[in-house]
Amino acid sequence: MAAEKYRQIARQFLGIPYRHGGRDREGLDCVGLAHLFYRELGIKVPDSDGRPYPTDWYKKDPERLLQGLLKVGRAVDLKTEPLQPLDLVYFRMGGAITHAGVMVDQRSFLHVLTRKTVEITPLTLAWKRRLQGARRLL
Repeated sequence: MAAEKYRQIARQFLGIPYRHGGRDREGLDCVGLAHLFYRELGIKVPDSDGRPYPTDWYKKDPERLLQGLLKVGRAVDLKTEPLQPLDLVYFRMGGAITHAGVMVDQRSFLHVLTRKTVEITPLTLAWKRRLQGARRLL
């Protein structure tokens, strides 16, 4: 029953366009999406580290997103624990961890990519290769 609730909440975000630094339904980046999704469930997750960031932030500080993610929840051991709904997952895109999403069930996650809209995507082999870790907030 809980998984259906999470998918129902996730569907409310579908189609919202990507916007760098976006923190509302007019446009979101992946961190803003996670922040708003968890807020719908009453879970507090920071929406930034408090510093402004340009679109190429990862070139000067490739660990920046990871440092922020490590402050929430607990690490999921991907070798011994299956992903669960609500896990915050993060991915290496290019040379740095620059992308995050929220698992809505054990096989798919909610996220938004640059120049795209919010979508629910299956955690395919290609995504699993990029997956660098997960945080469990509950």
